[in-house]
Amino acid sequence: MPSTFLGLNTTRSGLNYYQAALNTTAHNISNAETKGYSRQQVIGRASNAIRLYTSAGMQGTGVSIEGIEQIRNPYYDVKYWNNSSLHGEYATKYDYSYEMESYFNEMNSATGYTSLLTILQNSMKDLADDPSSATTRGQYVNDFRSYTELFNELANDLQMTQRSLNDELVVRVNEINSIAKELFSINDQITNVELRQGNANDLRDQRLVLIDKLSELVNVDTEEIPIKATDGHDSGATRYIVRINGELLVDEFQCRQLMAVPRDEKVNATDIDGLYEVAWKNADGTPGDEFDVNSPSLTGKLAGLIAVRDGNNDHGFVGKVLGAGSDADGTYVTMQTDKSFTLNNLNLAAEGKIRIHNVDYYYDSFDAQYDNATGEITGYTFHNLRTMSADGISLEPADPAGISAGLTAKAGENVNFEGVPYYMAKLNEFVRTFSRYMNDLCTSGVDAYGNQGLDMLNTLDTSGNPMDLNATVGDTVFSSKGVSYYRLNALNWGINEELVLDPNKVVVSRQRAIEQENVEDCEILKLIQESLTDNSIFKQGTPADFLESMVATLGVQTNKVKLSADHQNNIVYSINYQRMSESSVDSNEEASSLIVQQNGYNLSCKVMSVLDEIYDKLINGTGV
Repeated sequence: MPSTFLGLNTTRSGLNYYQAALNTTAHNISNAETKGYSRQQVIGRASNAIRLYTSAGMQGTGVSIEGIEQIRNPYYDVKYWNNSSLHGEYATKYDYSYEMESYFNEMNSATGYTSLLTILQNSMKDLADDPSSATTRGQYVNDFRSYTELFNELANDLQMTQRSLNDELVVRVNEINSIAKELFSINDQITNVELRQGNANDLRDQRLVLIDKLSELVNVDTEEIPIKATDGHDSGATRYIVRINGELLVDEFQCRQLMAVPRDEKVNATDIDGLYEVAWKNADGTPGDEFDVNSPSLTGKLAGLIAVRDGNNDHGFVGKVLGAGSDADGTYVTMQTDKSFTLNNLNLAAEGKIRIHNVDYYYDSFDAQYDNATGEITGYTFHNLRTMSADGISLEPADPAGISAGLTAKAGENVNFEGVPYYMAKLNEFVRTFSRYMNDLCTSGVDAYGNQGLDMLNTLDTSGNPMDLNATVGDTVFSSKGVSYYRLNALNWGINEELVLDPNKVVVSRQRAIEQENVEDCEILKLIQESLTDNSIFKQGTPADFLESMVATLGVQTNKVKLSADHQNNIVYSINYQRMSESSVDSNEEASSLIVQQNGYNLSCKVMSVLDEIYDKLINGTGV
């Protein structure tokens, strides 16, 4: 039989329920503008009924509060994180592609390529009109120097962009580490609360806000596993695991940290010094396992930074080992590449690191065999190969017996994006091809003294003297540290300093004209003039056509990543709208709930008042 006072307990449960519901609604309204807050609601169920032991059956005993839960759909969270990572990647690519595009657009400005080309052509005309004048010769040299300095400036701008990318990479790694530490701390707090049968909804919201931030930087996935008590039943708490690019970042036992590790070698000849790799940090603060920033699955701002910083349009150095041996310089290895490189477009570092069958080998220099007519490289020999010692501190000579023919070798990674290395390589290709064409013309003539002409365009050798690139004509092998057009790049390209010091060494004529004292014969100068509009120098056409093709390619890429970023941003907005429609606080809806809960509370109070009168009558009025 139920107690005489069962109604009071039943009504009390209703009061408790509506009191909790009102408090929860107040909490929702208070956090209506709190970022990441998820609407909460009280979950109730009918309390266990009791038997009446009559034909009436069972008697209800009121309502029990099961808990206060978040109104949130994990499906939308996962979709949001995936698309947020993609948006972060495309937005980063766009920002830096646009920056590079602005550099190239300067070429069409009042001080850009078109203007300097016009000035140079006018100088050539003045020199042709008065080839014996030291003034016109000097002006011609100065204008040509301005022409080369434009490419120096452009290459320096690209290096500045690469440096900015490298610096931002460190910032993003530190952001990931900071978020990881916060996640670990919040995980601990949530576990402590929920192991005591508490409610950690607000802490869970804070955790999801951190995951949202993390998803902008790198692709993230999470897993929540119930924690079992010692007797096997569900403890009420969960183990929350966070992974980035499939690798564990945070769980209940550990908070892993990343670190940026500067390279001690270059991958591309024109890379800045000290580009960072990313590795997991060991407990003692030393670099641990590599974090694969070149993984095809990696997305987020981190992936965007790497793509622009290291992007070579999938044209990295990859080859097969032909053989290995030892000589006076140490261990060497010969190989061929799977991809076609020429003397003009090779961007491999003069000294650096190659990976052969997952082993890193450091080399001091390399030789390349090439076809002098086409410039196509047919083979490579890397000298003085060394490997890292067991202590991880020093290098020791490599064992040639461990390098067998047929093994795959590579320098750096194939990064399928047209980033800084790609455009630096294109600029290098331009200055090498153009210089060789111009130098061949100049060295086929004579200067005002009747001496064979000097190279007009070159750079300085290791001794600080102008390189004699003419001496390499007919060569079929070049050394990465010797005199060759490989040593010429957009950063160091310039006018032969001997011509600057003595303009009479400028070549305008052939030997025949000088011998005949025919000062009007400026055959070489005319050929140089024609070279500026010669369609045969580059596959793309004239020098201007080559540069316009490069600018157009960059423009197409910038527009492509902008469209992708905008599209992804719309998707992120749409998904966020969907999840907010479920989880965010709607003031009108909460106001409506408030009225319902107020009425329920008032009715429970009314029941309590009625029961009070009944029990008063029963006890005091009847004397029962």
